[in-house]
Amino acid sequence: MAACRPRLQPRSLEHSGYSSHFLGRDAELAAIEAALKGDKGRVAVAALHGLRGVGKTTLAAAYAERHKADYRTTWWMRAQTPDTMRADLVSLGVRLGWVGADEQEGLALETVRERLREEGDGLLLIYDNAIDAASVKSYLPPGGAARALVTSNSPAWRGVGAMVEIRLWPKEVGADYLIARTGSEKERAEAEALSEALGGLTLAHEQAAAYCERLGVSLAEYRKRFVDAPARLLDATKDASAEYHGGLTVAKAFALAIDEAAKAHPAAEPLIAHAALLATEPIPLFLFSDAREQFGEPLASQLANDGLDEAIAALRAFALVDRETIVDERDPTISTETIQLHRLVRIAAAQRRQGEAADAARRVLIEAMARVYPRNVFSDPSAWPRARRLNAHAVNLVGGAAAPPTGVETSAVYLLTALGQYRHGALAAYSEALPLFERALATSEKTLGPDHLSTAASLNNLALSLKTQGDLAGARPHYERALAIIERALGPEHPDVATSLNNLAELLRDQGDLADARPLFERALGIDEKIRGPANPEVATDLNNLALLLQDQGDAAAAKPLHERALAIREKTLGLDHPDTASSLNNLATVLQDQGDLANARAHYQRALAIYEKSLGPEHPETNRARSNLANLPLAEGAICEALSLAETALAAFEKTFGANHPSTQGSASVAAEALAALGRAGDAAALRERYGIGAGATQPRSAFSAQ
Repeated sequence: MAACRPRLQPRSLEHSGYSSHFLGRDAELAAIEAALKGDKGRVAVAALHGLRGVGKTTLAAAYAERHKADYRTTWWMRAQTPDTMRADLVSLGVRLGWVGADEQEGLALETVRERLREEGDGLLLIYDNAIDAASVKSYLPPGGAARALVTSNSPAWRGVGAMVEIRLWPKEVGADYLIARTGSEKERAEAEALSEALGGLTLAHEQAAAYCERLGVSLAEYRKRFVDAPARLLDATKDASAEYHGGLTVAKAFALAIDEAAKAHPAAEPLIAHAALLATEPIPLFLFSDAREQFGEPLASQLANDGLDEAIAALRAFALVDRETIVDERDPTISTETIQLHRLVRIAAAQRRQGEAADAARRVLIEAMARVYPRNVFSDPSAWPRARRLNAHAVNLVGGAAAPPTGVETSAVYLLTALGQYRHGALAAYSEALPLFERALATSEKTLGPDHLSTAASLNNLALSLKTQGDLAGARPHYERALAIIERALGPEHPDVATSLNNLAELLRDQGDLADARPLFERALGIDEKIRGPANPEVATDLNNLALLLQDQGDAAAAKPLHERALAIREKTLGLDHPDTASSLNNLATVLQDQGDLANARAHYQRALAIYEKSLGPEHPETNRARSNLANLPLAEGAICEALSLAETALAAFEKTFGANHPSTQGSASVAAEALAALGRAGDAAALRERYGIGAGATQPRSAFSAQ
């Protein structure tokens, strides 16, 4: 016969987490009330779930306090284990006179469950800190009119009752709490900033307020100390709330949760420890699935098949991660499965890897990131959705001031280069690309040597960034040095030599040195046709660029067939909607316009503009170059208002990207000025020319030049 258990009293509301500073939960209270109304004669269950320390128990206590008149008895049960739930249910039976204090537990429990079915009306049972639905389900009332309120970190309760998610405080509510708790009425702005830094977590706010009160420091000073040493303050035992699980700090609460998740799945702990070293953005799961071999054994095997999903499920059961499907911002047909860590969970989890262990984890992540970061991100729109999801995390790993860990420099150079190319080609964020290219070059020169092909590639990228921002003189020695390295390493007829020749020739053309540029373009075309074949996209690039130079030399007749051939190659190999196809359309249109074929020129410009807008977006320089070029046609046709609208839109975008003194900005300003003059607004036209430093006869650069 089992030993008898003493009658256990329910926890009183004063010790259940209820606070006089309970704030910002009216919507959740209303949701609980709606869930517990239920149909008469049936059990109604509301499951409060959310992050540890978010205030689930406090909310349950607040509901019980506000609705105590609606229930004849409110009974708290410790739902962490079956033993405590059994004991507390039997204690309820003793309290209500359904069973005797000395009755055998098993029989007493069955009696209580049956009486709950028959006489549960007016009872509110609070199952506090339940592990999951499966552990609680058999201890809920089997029927009748009792009401059950469950608090849990687990988000999986749909099969048991109505779910009520307890969300993090917005900064305004968090600031209200901090001010009320500390009396710092004059620190509203600092209170909001601190609440934001604490991620809206209720328990962290309580610890912060207790610290400020104990030491007599301001909220501003706490925030400063928190920024400097967040892990230390999150584990400040003296300021832990006695009402939260025996005085656990935020740090210890999350550490305990991670330990429990690790018991559920062996990959849970290393997974969250690695995730904690990434950015605060949602983390794409393909980083761990597609590059799982980079994480080594046993983790690689633990993540295989459905192991990754199981590990995430274990972490979600303890509210350590959120799982979310993110739809791509530009293409709604593409979606990515992600996880995200609360910023304080991230801080706590990162503490599990210190010193060499942290460096080793960072090395693994850099190798994994280099494995999954897409190739050809400079000009391939199909690579951009994946780059968008990885962008912040790759920057977090290699974009800071610290040198990459020893042994992964090559992968770091690749990531720095790819990040710069994504910013340059996809985002036109040239000022952001430049320091990434500079770091890639410095890392390559230091670890691989000044004559390495990776160093040449970095020189090429840096030169392109400088040239795009107007620093032609600064770009030229980098292009020349890159060409010399590649020729020495690969010989004079390698395709990479053709690429380098093309880029140097493009710079010479921009500097007005057409005579020296032409043989370089012709040599690049000859190499690519011989090595890559006549229908290769790189050949189309060579044709495009040589044709533009011929136009500059006044030979439009010779340029036209080269543009037509380049367009045909790109449409066939890259597709009808590729940005490079739009480039050829734009450039062929300039020839048609010069030859007086305005109808066909307009059709080509409009098609190029549509492709650019779809693939690059309305603000991209290539989009606005096509828009500015198109503006010339209605200007020539007498549709002045149309021309002015197109030119002004392009002008605003160019000035935002390049500034007022860039040739593209000045070109669009020139078209806008001509339109203003044609409308009889000579004064406005003159003011525009003066503002942008252009003469009355200035023309805009019309080419969509193809860099390699």
